[in-house]
Amino acid sequence: MSTEPLRCAGALIVDRDGRIFFQRRSPHRRLLPDWWDIGGGLIRRIAEEGFALLRSIGR
Repeated sequence: MSTEPLRCAGALIVDRDGRIFFQRRSPHRRLLPDWWDIGGGLIRRIAEEGFALLRSIGR
């Protein structure tokens, strides 16, 4: 396993009624499978920072 830190983006999304959006992680994920989590995703390239979150939430 790599010791390099992972860069990721995440967001806490709250609607007008104060409800918080969570998404359930896939049961097939290596890290924290089947857990509830906020939207987010890995940043693969520095130029991609703004798109990592949008890509993950769009899934």
